[in-house]
Amino acid sequence: MAKRKVSRKFKKKAMMERQMQERKPPSQPRKKMNFKQFIKKLPSRIAKFIRDVIHELKKVTWPTRKALLNYTVVVIVTIIIFAVLLGLFDFGFIKLVDLLVKI
Repeated sequence: MAKRKVSRKFKKKAMMERQMQERKPPSQPRKKMNFKQFIKKLPSRIAKFIRDVIHELKKVTWPTRKALLNYTVVVIVTIIIFAVLLGLFDFGFIKLVDLLVKI
């Protein structure tokens, strides 16, 4: 069975109706926060956060001492190379500006 061709106007309307059906109903207005309860629960919430952080840090695969040393050397060498390149460009531009000023 062949599909019927539907005009664009009706496709847009059907799409908008579907979006309206999928849309969530408006949420209830927020209740006022009870400041005393907030202060009372704060230490337990901070403790839970710290426990969660420790739990996540236990899952981390830390690099070995040798790998860490290799990464550090790579970073330091890269910084030195870029510092030298930047210094050479800076020196070249200074000489170029001095040459243009003298003209």
